[in-house]
Amino acid sequence: MHKEFNSLKFRFFVFKFNFCIMEKKLRRSQNKIFAGVCAGIAEYFNLDPTLIRVAYVLVSIFSAGFPGLLVYIILMLVIPMVETEI
Repeated sequence: MHKEFNSLKFRFFVFKFNFCIMEKKLRRSQNKIFAGVCAGIAEYFNLDPTLIRVAYVLVSIFSAGFPGLLVYIILMLVIPMVETEI
C-alpha cells in the first residue's frame, strides 16, 4: 500500500511538472532592439531584458569560444515570434 501511494504521488508530480513546462514557451519578444531574442529569453526566465543583453554582449566579447553573432542569428531563426492579438 505504501509503495502504491508513493507511486501515485510521483505520477502527480510528473504530471504537474510537465503541465508547468508546457504552459511556458520560449518566444521572441515584442520588446526588442534587434530581433527580440534576448528579451524573449529574459521574459521566459522572468529577468530584466537589459541584464540578458549585457550578459550576452560580455560573453560574446570576452569568450573566444562563443561565436555571439552566429548564435544570435540561429536563435533568431529558431525561436518563434510571440503571437499578437489584433
